[in-house]
Order: sequence, then structure tokens, then C-alpha cells
Amino acid sequence: MLRVKPTLISRLRQVTSQEELFTFIQCAIELEHSTIPPYLTALYSLLPGSNQAAADIFTSILREEMLHMSIASNLLIALGGKPCFSKREFVPRYPGTLPMEVDDGLVVGLAPCSKDLIYNTFMRIEQPEHPLSLQLPDGSRSSYPAVAAGKYSTISEFYNVLLDKLRSLTVTWGQREAQVTPETAGTAWFRTSDWFPITSLQTAEEAINVIVTEGEGATTSPVDGDGDPAHFYRFGEIYYGAKMVQHAAKSLDQSWSYTGPAIPFDEAKVFRMPPNPKAADYPVGSRSRLLVDQFNQAYMQILLALDTTFNGQPRHLNAVLGLMYQLRILAYEVLGQPDPSDPDLTSQPPKKSTGLTFEYVDRVIS
Repeated sequence: MLRVKPTLISRLRQVTSQEELFTFIQCAIELEHSTIPPYLTALYSLLPGSNQAAADIFTSILREEMLHMSIASNLLIALGGKPCFSKREFVPRYPGTLPMEVDDGLVVGLAPCSKDLIYNTFMRIEQPEHPLSLQLPDGSRSSYPAVAAGKYSTISEFYNVLLDKLRSLTVTWGQREAQVTPETAGTAWFRTSDWFPITSLQTAEEAINVIVTEGEGATTSPVDGDGDPAHFYRFGEIYYGAKMVQHAAKSLDQSWSYTGPAIPFDEAKVFRMPPNPKAADYPVGSRSRLLVDQFNQAYMQILLALDTTFNGQPRHLNAVLGLMYQLRILAYEVLGQPDPSDPDLTSQPPKKSTGLTFEYVDRVIS
């Protein structure tokens, strides 16, 4: 349950024109993107060939975060706006708070995967308003700290207010051909039931419902409209070590449990990168610095390619896919490189890895 300041919701309620919505939707795009580098860092930190079940869960969540960013971008295009991915302020600075004025004490950074990271950061990012207490493999029940009521609004409330505005304003819907969908992109990155052109208030409602339910789950269930566990519960599968399964029961919290097939997670099989590294941490001319710089160049090339894709060239989406594959290859090169301060530069995997930084780059070399 991503949280936002109530003052942001108040400002959204005061919008009186279609064009005034552009800034708010761009903020939503930036918020959807802000979780991707931390989740990617955790995924890439898993040693290749290990922790496959956990890697599959991360991959499924990341795919949906990218879908949510695409949906928000298509909504902005449908209203006549232009998404922007490559400006300096689009790229978060880690560690830090998330966009949209989230400042509830949650600091999100870049770190190797661990159960502590999943429970205290990722599950907190994705926390529903009322998390279910589910049975665990050992017979006990899951629990999660409640969010203080009243101080913050939720991202689902933001989207609900946005929909109220779309209902109350005289909206001109358009730009179907500029939106990135299976039809215009010529490829099916996501399920067509979740990824479609936004051409009316009804399709806007359907698209926003995809974002909210995949993140938090439906209001009466821990799964989304496709029957997949919401992100909070999917991360819970890694933390608690078992798949979530459904039972025939009277109450909601007894209908689901973490008692399905085991999800083994070996924290020893993770690259040991330092938390929240910066390119400047590595000496100029060192192989670590060279690889980190190449990685950040590749990251910026993806953002620039997204600019192209969502600003009139939907078929450029396949180029984004190729760049993401390149980013993964570079990530393993970075993480496989010992940190220059590591006295043992020969062990593999390194006792201390060079880290992924996901930093903005002024000059991108094509």
C-alpha cells in the first residue's frame, strides 16, 4: 500500500481542467517506476542458478510494475499529455523516500536480497490497508505492523480521486494510436486482459483497477482479478517460505494460508554488494567504475527508449526489451566484479561485490 500525503490528494480534488491532471499522472508514473530499481537489484543479486522460486516471484512482480507504469503512461497519453522518463528528476536517488510526497519514515534503497529487506521494505511498500493474518507452515499465523490511521492516504485513494475527477470533468479521450498496447506495439508483453487502449471513462476505470488490485489485492481477497496473489502476499511467499493456497473456509483469513509448496530461499547464495553504492565510490579507471558506468549508461538508454516508445513510436517497445536484456547481462558483470576494497580479488562469487547504482547520467553514449 503505497502511501501519499493527504495534501496531495487535496490538491488533486481542486483540479478543474483535464490539463491540470497531467502533473499528477506523471507523478504516478514516477512512483510506479521508483520501485523497479530496488526490486531489480534484489533480483539480480540472486546468484544465477540459485533461489529460482524467489527469482520467479520477483520477475512476476517486476513485470506487473512495468505494466502499471505502462498503464499510467497510456492514461496520460489518452488525456493528451506526454509521459517523460529521462529527465533528471524522474530518476530516484537511493536511499530515499518514494515519490508523491511519501515520507512516512520508509527509506527505500538498493541492496542485495534478504528476508529482512523483503519484510521491512518490500512488503511495507506493497502493504494492503488491512493485511490478512494467514496460517504459516509451522501452524502459527502471519502478522504485519499496522499503518497509523489518518496520517497518510493510500495510492488507491489517489487513483479513486483521480477517477472522480475524470467523472466530473468534460474529458476528451483520444490518442489511441499513440498508446502502447498489443495492437500498436505489435507485441504482447502483458496479458491483453490487463493491457488495452484507454479510450473512455470505463476503460480508464478498468485500467486503474488493474494497478490497484495487482498491488494490494481486491478489497475482499488477497488476489487480483486474474487470481494471482497481490504483491504483498507474493513477497510473503518468499519471506514465509511457502506458496499461498486457498481453502474452503468461512472467514477470509482462513480461506488462504502460506502452506503450499515450499519456496526455498538461501541467503548465502546472493551477491554481497554493499547497500546503496554510488559510482563515485569506485576509483576512476578501475574495472568496477567502468562496469558501473556502463550499467548506468544502459539504464539511461532504457529510459530514453521509453521516451521514444510512449511519445509516438509504440513499436519501439521491442528495442526496450533488448536493452533490458543487455541491462541484466551488465548487472551480472558488475556483481561478479570484486569491490576494489576486497583484499581477495579472485574468489567467485566475490566476498564483496561491486554494486548496482541506478544513477542518472547526463550524457548517454549510444
